[in-house]
Amino acid sequence: MSEAKERKSSIAQKMTKTYRVVFLDEDTLGEVRSGRISGNGIMLGILGFMLLTGLLTFFLVSYTPLRHLIPGYAEINNNRSYMELRKKLEEIEDQLDDQQVYTDGLKNIFNPSGQMVKAMEGNMLSNQSQSINGSVNATTSMADYFFCPPLQGEVSAAFDASNKHFGVDIVAAKDSPVKAILDGIIISADWSVKTGNTISIQHSHDLISVYKHNSTLLKKVGQKVVACEAIAIIGNSGVLTNGPHVHFEIWNNGEAVDPLKYIILENT
Repeated sequence: MSEAKERKSSIAQKMTKTYRVVFLDEDTLGEVRSGRISGNGIMLGILGFMLLTGLLTFFLVSYTPLRHLIPGYAEINNNRSYMELRKKLEEIEDQLDDQQVYTDGLKNIFNPSGQMVKAMEGNMLSNQSQSINGSVNATTSMADYFFCPPLQGEVSAAFDASNKHFGVDIVAAKDSPVKAILDGIIISADWSVKTGNTISIQHSHDLISVYKHNSTLLKKVGQKVVACEAIAIIGNSGVLTNGPHVHFEIWNNGEAVDPLKYIILENT
């Protein structure tokens, strides 16, 4: 026990004892500088250095890219970044798919012999003659169609191709449903500054119908619709409008036709 006490006492004395540190010139062995330091001072210096190093390391790891070098920590953050990038990539892929459908629809407008028309003819004309449901014979003409009126109301502006008004404007009661004139597939359902909420349908035999200025669209691109099915709600969207109405167009083989020649739109 006495030896242990003597050792502890010796260590305590050494810690409190003051030492003189002398710096000598290597060539002349003359004293260059000297100072005094205690064991406690040495210990405090070491602890201070360790504390400063720890704090510096903490800030470097927490607020600089060096944190990615830490095992585990880097995996969690990298995984989160990967998931966010993957989500954005999936959103971009969905947008590209929608854009592709929309582009295919536009191709059919300007090239009516496209694949969608052929698919429409195969699905919708399985029987050469069908009842009044929007389908027609394989040798049909515009006069052979039985059109469902998209909306019945007052025609406020007639068809005038010379002034580039390729349809008719129909005014009706607020919240009136706009209906598909024939069976078909939605090839565009979008909003634009000029025409507002606009929806277009590809029908059989190179026929396309367009409905503009709606307040709400009820269908999406790629959906199938049947004749007289509601596809939108009358509205006043877009800058090329001055009141609630629907601008309605029919395109046959890439050419605009006057809807009033084939459909009774006004209430009788």
